[in-house]
Amino acid sequence: MALWQVKDKIVYSDGPLSISAEEMSGVFVRRHFYKVPYSNIGKGGFMMKDGKKIHTPSYQEVHPQATHDDLIVDKKPFQELFVEPKSWSFKSASSDKEYTVKLKRDGNPYCDCWGYMAHKKCKHVKQVKEELC
Repeated sequence: MALWQVKDKIVYSDGPLSISAEEMSGVFVRRHFYKVPYSNIGKGGFMMKDGKKIHTPSYQEVHPQATHDDLIVDKKPFQELFVEPKSWSFKSASSDKEYTVKLKRDGNPYCDCWGYMAHKKCKHVKQVKEELC
């Protein structure tokens, strides 16, 4: 019911892991998990391809007896993209919309206006960069 990392191989155990005393000498044993990327289908699924068990949608090969309990889902890919110690708001000159500039994790500003989305340039980001310098 669990996968274990024993030396350099992954071992499946139906119950408690039992290893002989000779095998245990100097061996580090730990529970084995596969880290899979976040997707809109949760932990994903498994399929068989060429006699191997494959996790989808990551398409990584897993142990033949791996289950969803052996998977750890990586966080959403953009969950920590923005670090918001500060954000800037700008009122649109031509409509009622308000645009927000935030800092990405790498420190570069990002705007949610159409100009930035389309061209990666806008007057809002330019103004924030001037303020930061």
